[in-house]
Amino acid sequence: MERVHEPASAGAPPSILIIDDDIDTHEALAELLEHAGYSVVLACNGREALKTLATMRPSMILLDVEMPVMNGPEFRQAQRRDQDLITIPTVVMTGSREEPVLDPGVADVLRKPFRSAQLIETVRRHCHCDAKPSS
Repeated sequence: MERVHEPASAGAPPSILIIDDDIDTHEALAELLEHAGYSVVLACNGREALKTLATMRPSMILLDVEMPVMNGPEFRQAQRRDQDLITIPTVVMTGSREEPVLDPGVADVLRKPFRSAQLIETVRRHCHCDAKPSS
């Protein structure tokens, strides 16, 4: 399932690409981020995300570690090979208690479950953009 909002243009809200195979997580994160003033694009795995990234550039990526088809570390390998994609700040989300094996280019790690305020603070810190909460 993929829900795509139009890529951000001048005056448009910053966009966040959420890559996670859990539909409930998609919906919860999308609702929180949209309420905080961000546009949201959803992908269920890394391969779907790469197809999406061929046509748009989000302000930031939230990336789950464990997914079918193409997991988080595999996505990061593909992202690092592309000079345009590597510049997008990427925050990894994981439910594992173990430290994920990721490259040093990852902006941050959010441990599931995380609080709404922690998510919004992390996005604001790494997005380098100002979103305006929706009414």
